[in-house]
Amino acid sequence: MSGSPSSSTSRPIGIVSPKGAQIAASSCLRATILIVAALTILRLVALKFSVVDLFFDEAQYWSWSRELALGYYTKPPLLAWTIAAARHVCGDAEWCVRAPSPLYYAATSLVVYGIGRRLYDERTGFWAALLTALAPGVVFSARIISTDVPLLFFWALALLSYVNMLAEPSKRWALLLGVSIGLGMLAKYAMIYFLPGVALAALASKRARLMVMRPEIWLALLVAALVVAPNIAWNASNGFATVEHTGDLVLGDPVHPSIMRAVEFLSAQFGVFGPLVFAVMLYAMLRVWSPGWLEQDRILVAFFIPALAIVTGFAFGVKANGNWAAVSFVSGAVLAAAVLSRHEAKVWMGAAVAFGLVVQVALIGTDAFADRLSFAPFPNPYRRTIGLRQYAQAVGEVARRAGAKTIVTDSRADFSALEYYWRDRPEQVLWWRRVEVPNFTMKEALTQRSAEPILYVTGCASLNDVRKVYATVEPLGRFVSPIGLAPQNGRRAFYAFLLSGARGPIPPFAGC
Repeated sequence: MSGSPSSSTSRPIGIVSPKGAQIAASSCLRATILIVAALTILRLVALKFSVVDLFFDEAQYWSWSRELALGYYTKPPLLAWTIAAARHVCGDAEWCVRAPSPLYYAATSLVVYGIGRRLYDERTGFWAALLTALAPGVVFSARIISTDVPLLFFWALALLSYVNMLAEPSKRWALLLGVSIGLGMLAKYAMIYFLPGVALAALASKRARLMVMRPEIWLALLVAALVVAPNIAWNASNGFATVEHTGDLVLGDPVHPSIMRAVEFLSAQFGVFGPLVFAVMLYAMLRVWSPGWLEQDRILVAFFIPALAIVTGFAFGVKANGNWAAVSFVSGAVLAAAVLSRHEAKVWMGAAVAFGLVVQVALIGTDAFADRLSFAPFPNPYRRTIGLRQYAQAVGEVARRAGAKTIVTDSRADFSALEYYWRDRPEQVLWWRRVEVPNFTMKEALTQRSAEPILYVTGCASLNDVRKVYATVEPLGRFVSPIGLAPQNGRRAFYAFLLSGARGPIPPFAGC
């Protein structure tokens, strides 16, 4: 990647484009909208044909959406609110629960176009939007519903607001920045990485240093605090349950320093961001202070360093999931498009987009036939997300034959699947908690007042300790349900017991 920047990419932030460039902008924007719209329609249609069941997390978010609150046990509330809105439009089917994902990503891609255009030019905006829309991580997560989806949208919107404030400070952009940061925090607390990004940008850019001394940036932070305040108040009234859970997720494992684990995390980013985008990000991070690099480049580097560096540090001590630095992708995609456009690397950008399209088509095909696929002698990669409907139906049939009024499991994952796939049935689905849980989750927990008889579904073959909790414990046997339609994928097995006569308050499940 050698050569000097072209004049079209070296203009300062906020310059007004001449008339000819405005015509080009109209053409680039129109092409971006058409491509993103077509891709979004394709993804929504693909969701209708997907046979992939809701994963544990997705079913849990759906459950939350039926009872709106200012916070939940493991995550902030925005995703549950989003699913609730989708449910009001199209119902409870899997495709509808997941439908907000392609829509969010469409909006994110268009916002990224705006960032690229504001910082560089229309061509950069166009390629940044395409690199965003067809990044492997985006292609994968556009098929599911997760907290990263709204997080990336509000991160992108916050970054667009911020770069516009650098060009023309105004209360309008400050308000949008504050709302974006606040809503991003309500999506996932990883939005907090935006603030050290602002601080690093101030070190990298004189314009950004001046911004932190202006009242607009402090207005934005005040608005962000006001938006997130109800969730903070909810956490305070519930012992900061969500914050504590998030901390346990990050720091709950024993610390065992490992360079290889950090290397593995960084290697995973080539798959999440896309090989080309992440390679350019690393290249830019190493060379951004060299002559010929622009102020805009340094600002973007400042925004992708915090999450990437902090999570890599975590990965050195504990296990870190590959998506934990997802917010670094937004500024990375814009910078990758800028650098590659600057060096006329159209073939490389086209290859990255083509690779994303191949991944997209492959996933659409496998999602539609996931329950029929066999990868013998290797396990089916869909194994954890197929056959859950069949499992719930098998459990429900046992419950009805036994005359049970309540279905209970000690597995949080199985509880979520049963609650979703046995919804709107007379039998209530509850969870026999393994640990003490906050009071606001007790509506999901088995209690002394739960309707009996109770069908208890477990992986335990015998339950001697349960007889201390219930007077009658009747074994019903071992049952199995198929995992999809391909016999090679195996079966899910469970043991069923009929419980009645609670002896007192139900303690956490002590195990087999």
